[in-house]
Amino acid sequence: MFKRQDPYSYTQFLTLYNNGGETSQPIGVLAVEYRVNLYNDVLVQNQNSVNQPRNQQFLLYCTQRLFLINPGNSSIAPITGSTQGTEYFANYPALIESYMQVVKSSGVTLNLMDYSPHTVNTAVQQTSSAGSSSSQTQGTTSSSTTGSSFSQSSTYGTSVTVGDTFSGATASYEYTTSSSKEQSSTTGQDASASAGRDASSSASMSIKDWGSYASVNPVYVYPTWVFGQEYPWNAIDCRYAGSTQYPGVKDSSGNYISKPNPNQFEMFISNSMAANLYDGAYLYPPSELSMFGLNFVMKCSWRIYVDDSASTEVTLTHYIDYYSASHMVAPSGQSTPAYEPKVYLDKTPATLSISPIATDDQTFSIKLDLNVMGLDPLGVNSSSAIVGFLPVKFIPPATIAPPATSASLPQTFKTIAATNDLMIENATDYGSLTDSGFSVSQACLTANWSSTQNIPYTVVLYFKVIDSVGEYTLNIKHWVAQPTGVQLTIVINEDTSNTITRYVTDIEGEGGDNNILSIALRDLDFGSIDYHDYLQLGLNSISITMQPINSDWAANSGYQIRAISITRG
Repeated sequence: MFKRQDPYSYTQFLTLYNNGGETSQPIGVLAVEYRVNLYNDVLVQNQNSVNQPRNQQFLLYCTQRLFLINPGNSSIAPITGSTQGTEYFANYPALIESYMQVVKSSGVTLNLMDYSPHTVNTAVQQTSSAGSSSSQTQGTTSSSTTGSSFSQSSTYGTSVTVGDTFSGATASYEYTTSSSKEQSSTTGQDASASAGRDASSSASMSIKDWGSYASVNPVYVYPTWVFGQEYPWNAIDCRYAGSTQYPGVKDSSGNYISKPNPNQFEMFISNSMAANLYDGAYLYPPSELSMFGLNFVMKCSWRIYVDDSASTEVTLTHYIDYYSASHMVAPSGQSTPAYEPKVYLDKTPATLSISPIATDDQTFSIKLDLNVMGLDPLGVNSSSAIVGFLPVKFIPPATIAPPATSASLPQTFKTIAATNDLMIENATDYGSLTDSGFSVSQACLTANWSSTQNIPYTVVLYFKVIDSVGEYTLNIKHWVAQPTGVQLTIVINEDTSNTITRYVTDIEGEGGDNNILSIALRDLDFGSIDYHDYLQLGLNSISITMQPINSDWAANSGYQIRAISITRG
């Protein structure tokens, strides 16, 4: 069982370490999901839209879920034995800055389609009153409200009155005779067909007493999110810091129960924030998320244009800067009040790393191949995936050349089926040879050898399978173009223990098999000695290596492929 979008997706779960402190410690988890879909631009503006751009287009979706804990406090037990001098809350998360950047090569263009969250902040309303006459009253009210309302009303009415009045004596007689005959015949035929396809995904996050603010970099086309505590004291609004560092807290014996932090500096807070933290008797904790942990979700989607000559590999880099904070009760230096709250915030953020060892590279990067991720599974668009080696379908497009002309295609190329479910890539190891390669003539892919060039050529097929019961067959329409035969070495999913070897000796139009080689990739007939299953769920690969049967006769050897297909059923 798997989700519908899994064949197009890749997921990573990473442990995050805070390497900014004295010792590295795990502080959270980063769960990232990437999803790629091939995008066909069929938008029409005018007659000039006939000339569609010669590039590939993809939609890239990224969902980043960030789980962070407060490493200094995970207990919900009551605090006992505290005094005004020992009340503190240290090293809890207060500010987080995060962004995901797509590192692209030349020839790749990005358009930012959407991102979330945009901006989410808390709204706190406070009312306080104090008075004195014959009695004294004091009260404080705090409320937080988020929501929307919509109302609509419609009223209508109608009144109808009918009346009849008869007077006098009335006599009436009525006689009715009726005859009817009815005959009907109905013939009908009804046929209906329906198909439905539904896919949905959702992600939620907690934002209680925290705010989220997003901005977009217009040059590099990526969003940046800033998450910060807004209540009881606002870590985003408090921007002014003094020179006093967090001194730590000592017990009655003079031992540190909270160590000093030279990276945290005292912040200047307003009187209203100070009142939220300390009521003259007790120091209040930070927000619930700061105390126990955060759960933030960030989403972003891009439309990516890839020129024919550019690579479809892109690299995504994730950055997470982490600010911790502390607050405590300290002597005010005045007789009234004798104590006041002090707030401290990191001056330099810690960049959360996926490694417990602090290194120069503190970020997480991943390389994605858009073509491979965007392939549709077999059977979704058609029962057969076919690559016909049309010159215009090569990436980059091929130049038509005679079969005897070598290296008319670049040494690296790929071609994809029109149904986007089969990709063939050149994986030949040329070594030091620079004048070798395939050639393309009309609709054939040609491999030629010579006395000075007899290295094997290799192409790799990539496709996706999403069922475990369907039977699949590999078909190759091919022939030799020279007297010397060709040996094919076929390896499925890099399993060399089940290597398949075939020999091709027929020229075009000979052999009695229509020049077609068929290999069953999955045969689930339990009564057959050919029962086997070379395939796996998800991405599969088939490597086809071609070389002359006798290397001494390489000068008289050539091989042509008209089409390769994988059929189901």
